[in-house]
Amino acid sequence: MRIDASSAAVVFVGGGLGAVTRWILAGLVQERTSNVTFPWGTFVVNLVGSLILGFAMGATILHGVLTRTERLLVATGYAGGLTTFSTLSYETFMLIKEGLLEQALMNIILSLLGGLLMIYVGYTVAGLVYR
Repeated sequence: MRIDASSAAVVFVGGGLGAVTRWILAGLVQERTSNVTFPWGTFVVNLVGSLILGFAMGATILHGVLTRTERLLVATGYAGGLTTFSTLSYETFMLIKEGLLEQALMNIILSLLGGLLMIYVGYTVAGLVYR
């Protein structure tokens, strides 16, 4: 792995943009679903991030479309800043702590399966777009 200042700056910018997007999008989704005891905001940003990552990697692996710098910006920085395993873990812990075991299990299962599905969809769409 080549680590240099310009690559670090690209990841930094992408990560910052992804984190701000997460804050806004998760807040909007959670606000609109505040009547349920499920962390929909985090769930949605993790699915969107997985879709973006799948598309970026599909575009790169299948068609060589993204440069290393673009991949660092979008896949490592933006998608990495947008998605959040730590929040998923915390929210699942809080559901368990509150005795909402069914919602906690649903959060884990839906997030994992949904994330895998979005990676597949993004990867497949990239293959179709760039063929």
